[in-house]
Amino acid sequence: MLALIMKNNFNIIIVITLILFFSCKSIENFRINKVQEFNPNFPKQKYEFPLLTSKSSMISRKINSDIVKDFLDIDIENKSESIFENVWATKKNSIPRLSDLTYQINMLNDRIYSVTLNAEGCGAYCEYFSYSYNYDLSNGNKILLDSIFSQKGKAEMLNYLSNKKRKIIESYVLELKKEEIQEEDKEEYNSRFELYEDCLKDLPFASLEYFDFKINNKQIILTSDRCSVHVNRAIDDLDEYEFKLDKNEVNNLLSNYGRIILKTTANNGYK
Repeated sequence: MLALIMKNNFNIIIVITLILFFSCKSIENFRINKVQEFNPNFPKQKYEFPLLTSKSSMISRKINSDIVKDFLDIDIENKSESIFENVWATKKNSIPRLSDLTYQINMLNDRIYSVTLNAEGCGAYCEYFSYSYNYDLSNGNKILLDSIFSQKGKAEMLNYLSNKKRKIIESYVLELKKEEIQEEDKEEYNSRFELYEDCLKDLPFASLEYFDFKINNKQIILTSDRCSVHVNRAIDDLDEYEFKLDKNEVNNLLSNYGRIILKTTANNGYK
């Protein structure tokens, strides 16, 4: 009897040990390491960037490599001095490709890493911009809007987003038409009116591919480009278009993968 009890207790201990082992193994404990450097050519220029770290470096290395290559235009494994060396100012070119880098961590848990990077980019002209990256921490792959929505869900979401953007623009244009315009302001008024009329012609959206998006604990936040380009941005009062979607409210539009990774529950639907 004693031998049987000891055997059963031993089996229980083995089971508990295995559960704890695999549970601990599945939790990577992802963290953010803030890299901060000063441009050696212009010491007052400070650069900051988030690098993902974890117990197992394979996934975090894959994600860091992808983001750094895309945003900073450098192979993180083969950099000469700094991850910023291809974007900051040099002695030959005093205008940096990127400056004023900041970031926001939208979400970081055991399954999702969502980060938004902001910077002023300079090429033919300089302009501030933001771009978001979203990753599945179980494999290091990018999370795409096409993967989290079902086929039917994508069609409904495109229709919803198109109607929302159209309503915003049409409401603004309606108010624009009510304004009393002075003779000296007519040219700008007409340019603004034409800007939004042309923008409406680009609707409805045909794809989710060109939406920037970020994920936080409660929402998926999608951003559509502004109607203007750099040359006429000054007359574009509406700027970018942001659409905040509660995760649970779009549950019925998600694919199985979307429901799993976003951990949603059924709700009454989006508005």
